[in-house]
Amino acid sequence: MFEDRAVAAQVSGEGRLAGPKSPVTPRVLTGKAVEWMKDNGPSLSILRSAVLPALGGYLFTFYNSKKADERKAQIQRINDQVRLLYGPLLACVHASRAAYAAMVRQHSPDGTVGGFLAAMRRDPKGHEGSAYRHWMKDVMQPLNERAADIIVDHVNLLESAEIDPRLLQLVAHVSAYKVIISRWDRGAVGEWSAISYPNTLLDYVRTEFQRLKRRQAELLGIKRPAKTAGKHAAPSSANGDEAIVASKASQTRSKL
Repeated sequence: MFEDRAVAAQVSGEGRLAGPKSPVTPRVLTGKAVEWMKDNGPSLSILRSAVLPALGGYLFTFYNSKKADERKAQIQRINDQVRLLYGPLLACVHASRAAYAAMVRQHSPDGTVGGFLAAMRRDPKGHEGSAYRHWMKDVMQPLNERAADIIVDHVNLLESAEIDPRLLQLVAHVSAYKVIISRWDRGAVGEWSAISYPNTLLDYVRTEFQRLKRRQAELLGIKRPAKTAGKHAAPSSANGDEAIVASKASQTRSKL
């Protein structure tokens, strides 16, 4: 009988060990927590007052540093776009157009682009044809080649995701005229390129350049002066005539 009681007690003990633990009474846990808070409360307050401002300062500094780095990267890219691509390209394209207008103004029999083209095609070996080949080889083609090199070398700085067709047309036009000039040198002065010059290229490059300059000024915090109404609206007669000739030249240049 005593053995049965011992076995029963052993089984009962194992059952208690295997079963779930008895929950700690809330009164004991709360008392310990209150006692711990009383002992460590000042330390927690000091820790809170030191950590929270430091964490807030770190987050503020991280955010501002991130924004500053992004702004710096934007400024650097725009600077490269203006300095390496759109600025030099605008200078070359503008100079080429001005040279074409000057050639027409000096050598056209009636001072018009149409008259110059008609005379040149009527007699490629005549005065107008010789003048055109001279200006093309020594003035316009070098400028156009420089513009094409700028496009090819800095295509990664283009603002749009795709290359504008006018830029591609300029590169093709320049490549074609290398062959044409080679034929001129061999005596085939009646040869003309089948790939025309992109007439609206100057307007496109100027628009992109001006837009980038405005964005550059905004990022640098530079206030650009407001345009005065009527300012520079009446150019001198010489400049006005040159602008008219250049405009007409750009409209008919694709024929060459």
